[in-house]
Amino acid sequence: MDKRVLIGVVGLFVAVVVVALVFALAGNGESDDDNDNDVAEDATPTETVTDVPGEDDGIPVEDDEEVAEASDDADEEPAEERPQAGVELPTGEPERPQSDEMAYGFNIAWRADEDGAQFNQNTQQAVDTAGFNWVKFQVHWSEIQREPDWHDPLPVDRMVELYEGTDIRILISVVGAPDWARDPENEQLLADFEAFAGFMGFMAERYQGRVHAWEIWNEQNMAHEMHGTVRVSDYAYLLEAGYRGVKNADPDALVVFGGLTPTGINDPEVAVNDVDYLEAFYLYGNGHYAQFFDIMGMHLNSTNNPPDTSYPENPGRGEWTDHNSFYFLRGQDLRGVMAEFNDEREVWVTEFGWSTENQAEGYEYGADNSEEEQAEFVTGAFDVAREQMPWITGMFHWNLNFTTLVDPADEKYAWSALNANWSPRPVYNALQEMPKP
Repeated sequence: MDKRVLIGVVGLFVAVVVVALVFALAGNGESDDDNDNDVAEDATPTETVTDVPGEDDGIPVEDDEEVAEASDDADEEPAEERPQAGVELPTGEPERPQSDEMAYGFNIAWRADEDGAQFNQNTQQAVDTAGFNWVKFQVHWSEIQREPDWHDPLPVDRMVELYEGTDIRILISVVGAPDWARDPENEQLLADFEAFAGFMGFMAERYQGRVHAWEIWNEQNMAHEMHGTVRVSDYAYLLEAGYRGVKNADPDALVVFGGLTPTGINDPEVAVNDVDYLEAFYLYGNGHYAQFFDIMGMHLNSTNNPPDTSYPENPGRGEWTDHNSFYFLRGQDLRGVMAEFNDEREVWVTEFGWSTENQAEGYEYGADNSEEEQAEFVTGAFDVAREQMPWITGMFHWNLNFTTLVDPADEKYAWSALNANWSPRPVYNALQEMPKP
């Protein structure tokens, strides 16, 4: 979950630092309604955008000649060697889920290159040792299908094979339209949304029964996630196409509505308030597109506020307190929109977490949270969800292990449950020991 804060102006926006990981690919050569943007234009009381951690959870980038390197590695060791140096993987016997009714998940960093096998194995072991039963990772459409008739899913093959035969299920977040599929006039996201239906059909068929859920896009109320402009119509068409592609190939796979980032402004060139966006989605096309998902995904912000606080009834501490975007209980506001439209489907919080002291510009609030408080807040969020938001049936912590790949100045670093050498932080130990009803 990539958690960055913009205060009122676009100039403060800090772009996500994409982890410099790469496909070392061996190509397999496999070959209606009105289009108005219905998003409300009224600004909310606090003009603040909170980009909940999460865009670029996936790892592939577009330089085929390199593999990931950790920028804090003074000796500049090759990326495939770094994860092995001083590894101190967590140990112990965790509390394991008592049933499959709740998804306990981690957002994970992964290595897409051919030398990343040990890194990915370490990740799988850390997930299992925590007693979690789901992982979420991100896949870029633009990297798997770089040309209309050319696919190379080898990196995803490796990940799926790694988790096959374990008790850990897979949620894949699919993002990133390839240039060839984009609308050249930029009047809508894609020139033909059937291209996305075809891609999702390819992926769902290939991983039938092995990838258990597909999240269609990520934080689509952020302009940079939608290649420049937020339009509800774009996501409506994208979601329908993705749903059809998945269900035609694997009817048992779950389709998850892409988690929206909590934000308190409405500027389609930057971001749109998540509550307003969700309401506009349900209204678009007279509600036609609301049928095309199985589970509602949410990204719930948290900054430095405990999970049981909210604005204005029970505000938290410090500066980031005067808008409900800054609170885990933002989920109640989004559920309220669902209730307006009589939608009782289950909810997965596909990203949530708390940062600690860090070197990232815009994330200074993390210094308000000690590592012990981070552990207390994250585990407390599970209790709050159970007691106050019982419609939540899946929670995916942001994040497990980005510390092992990114520089400490990267905002993703301080959210991790593991240290850079793979040893557990207090939040990991707390999650491992947490009862999992």
